[in-house]
Amino acid sequence: MKHFVFSMQKILDLRNFELDQAELDLGKVNAEIARVNRSLEQIAQERVNFSSYSDSSSEFNVWHQTQDYFIFLDQKKEGLLAELAELQLLAEKKREVVRQCMQKVKVLDKLKKHKYEEWQAAMNKQDEKIVDDVVTSQQHAKVESGKRKVES
Repeated sequence: MKHFVFSMQKILDLRNFELDQAELDLGKVNAEIARVNRSLEQIAQERVNFSSYSDSSSEFNVWHQTQDYFIFLDQKKEGLLAELAELQLLAEKKREVVRQCMQKVKVLDKLKKHKYEEWQAAMNKQDEKIVDDVVTSQQHAKVESGKRKVES
């Protein structure tokens, strides 16, 4: 019995490779988003830490330095928020690429499944024909041997 061969297997393999690459690209962008979010959390934690330090000190110089540091943290936060917005837009584009790649793979997978089912049906039909031929030849052999007994 011959094995099933999907004529478009190389294309399906290529589409799966493209899907893997698209998912990898999306993963990289998501990792960058996570990095920016961690940086934003660190800035918030720094603000809380220095706020309590500033409140506990009665020196004007400490208060002034803390305010300058808060301004620096706010500027850094604004830069990170802008970067985060860009990364989120990029991530959405990458998600769309992944969706398109998934759709292309799904179409070819369905076609492969359909072709396999057709092949399986043809193989079953061929097997049935072989069995029918065997049964017919056995019946024919019995009839022939019965005729020979009657003739003798």
